[in-house]
Amino acid sequence: MAKLEGNLQITGSLDNLSFYKMRGSDKIIVRRKGGPSSKQVKQSPNFENTRRNNREFGGRAAAAAYIKRLLNPLRFLADYNITGPLNALLKPIQKMDTSNNWGQRNIIISKNARLLQGFSINRRYQLDSILRTPVLYALQNQQVIIDIPDLLPALNFIAPGNYPWYKFIATAGLIPDIYYRDAIWGYQPKGEYNYGPSTGSTDWLPVNARGAASKITIDDLPEMKPDDHSIMIAIGISFGTMQGNEIRPVKYVGAGKVIGME
Repeated sequence: MAKLEGNLQITGSLDNLSFYKMRGSDKIIVRRKGGPSSKQVKQSPNFENTRRNNREFGGRAAAAAYIKRLLNPLRFLADYNITGPLNALLKPIQKMDTSNNWGQRNIIISKNARLLQGFSINRRYQLDSILRTPVLYALQNQQVIIDIPDLLPALNFIAPGNYPWYKFIATAGLIPDIYYRDAIWGYQPKGEYNYGPSTGSTDWLPVNARGAASKITIDDLPEMKPDDHSIMIAIGISFGTMQGNEIRPVKYVGAGKVIGME
C-alpha cells in the first residue's frame, strides 16, 4: 500500500493502479491491480501458504465481526475503521493456539481476554484524555454496573470542541471463541447464544456544568457465562447539539473504548 503525496487529488482507476480514500487518513491510498488468478490461489500448490493465511484471516474476521456487533452502539463515535486494528489484536491470540496446524488455528479469546481490554475506537480523541478519572464497573448477577465519576469541567473532564451537551453510552455482552470447523464451514463459535449488545446510557447533560456521579446498569447478561466465551464491557461519551426541539449526537466526535473483559 502506498500513499499519494502532493496536491494531486484522484480517486478511481488509472491503468493498473487504484486510488481511493480511507476514513481516518487524509491521504490518497494507491494499490496496484493484478496478481494471480482466484483459481491459482485456490488450487495451485504454490499458494498453499496463501490459503493457510487466508483461512486464518477469515477466522479473525469472524471474531472481529462479533466484537464489532457488540460495539455497534458506539460505532457512530469511531473516527477510523476499527476492523484492521481488531484483526491485528486477534492475530497474536490466534498464534497462541499451538494445538492446531497453521491454517486451522483457533481464536481463543477467553484465555487471553485482557489483550482486548483498553481497545479504543478513536484516534483523534481518547476517552482517557476527555475523562481524567477512570470509569469503573462491577459484575453482579446478570448485570453490569458502571460507575460514572463526579465530573468537573476543566479539571477531570476536558470536552473536545465546543459542543453544549454530552451523554454516556455503555454496551456489554458475550464474545465467543472462534473455532475452525472444516473447509466448508470455516470458522464458527460453538453453541448458540444471544450475541447482540445490551446497552444503557445517561441522559444528555450540559458540558459546562458539574456532573454528579452516576451509574449505568446493563441487564440481560447470561446467568452462567460459558467457558468458551468472554464478557466485553465498553463505554463511550457522545457530544450533541440542539436541533429543533431535541439534542442530536454529532458523529465521529467523542470517544469510546473497551473497559472490561471478563
